Amino acid sequence: MEKFKKRAIKYLDLIEFDDWKFKLYSLKYNELRVTSEIENIIKAILPDWIKEKSQINDFTNYKMGTVIIHEAKDSILVVVNWWVYENVIQNYVYISEYENPNTFVDFTSKGLRFCVWEMNILWHEKNLWVEHVLKKADNPDWDSYLNNHYKLDYAE
Repeated sequence: MEKFKKRAIKYLDLIEFDDWKFKLYSLKYNELRVTSEIENIIKAILPDWIKEKSQINDFTNYKMGTVIIHEAKDSILVVVNWWVYENVIQNYVYISEYENPNTFVDFTSKGLRFCVWEMNILWHEKNLWVEHVLKKADNPDWDSYLNNHYKLDYAE
């Protein structure tokens, strides 16, 4: 087991396609590793993942959420979440090896969900959802939710 250390976090972009909006974050085991290629791969694949996975249930779907590209110690994890059913996160996890970042496998059925560093971002997003959407249920402030993001440089 490796001793705990902080990991670099960065808000990258708001990705929009069709009617979907995702806040894109990077999380890095090694903050010196270059990610632009991986980010571009995820941006290209994401619409296909969403098209497939958003059809699984018929919950009310707000078509907004987060994507965390976690360049972990020995693999690349992509945690894709979106809000459904008022206050529930739909979640999928994809994994790829560094040697072949174009090939991601849906790892969700293996039970993997979030690591301790990813939970920093998700806790922040949960609080934004409560503040800007659930507390304003009659008139949700979608823009405030989408325009606010995790601002710390490191997850501890």
